[in-house]
Amino acid sequence: MRIGLFKIAAYAAVTLTAGVASAGDDVLYWMVDSTATVDGQNISLFFDDYDAPAGSAFAARVRVTGGDIQDGQDVFLDLYIPGSGLDEGGGEYGVEFSDVGGYWGAGVPTGNQSPSGDFSAGTPEYSFIVELGNIDAQDNWTTVATSASAAYSTLGDFIHETFDINPGQIAVWSPTTFTAPVPEPSSGLLMAVGLALLALRRKRAEREG
Repeated sequence: MRIGLFKIAAYAAVTLTAGVASAGDDVLYWMVDSTATVDGQNISLFFDDYDAPAGSAFAARVRVTGGDIQDGQDVFLDLYIPGSGLDEGGGEYGVEFSDVGGYWGAGVPTGNQSPSGDFSAGTPEYSFIVELGNIDAQDNWTTVATSASAAYSTLGDFIHETFDINPGQIAVWSPTTFTAPVPEPSSGLLMAVGLALLALRRKRAEREG
């Protein structure tokens, strides 16, 4: 199970280690902290109210859209694990929410580092969305809320060279407003609506007849 790995990574993010990647590699610094809300509700309260499976945890990840990415294609920013290097493909599983040195969130307090250089150019432009999810003991991810989409060109203040800047001096992209997906109607509800419409049509036909 990968949740434990990213919990360790969240703790390790407090102290950044130099030399993991070449100086020319750009990374997006991002995190989700305790000030975030989901549909106006504080994020921690939203998580408390969510009917999460036993043994699961909440995490955050960054989805990439636009550019040459096709509709329905899942592309996520990878993550640097301080002291370990780049975890290629690990971005799909995100960073777990946890308490770090008195701070609560995903990537607090200094931010996660995700390679962004491959998405610096594109027509149309690449965009990033922070997804909040619940991940169960089998690593199955369920998205519970998403941020608004942000184009690469609008995030320049949060993109830096890997481990090249003092964490206390950098800006971190920290979306604070998230929206929960609208649940799709169940098949039973759709059937009930269909039957109601059919009955209404028959009554109309009877009146007109």
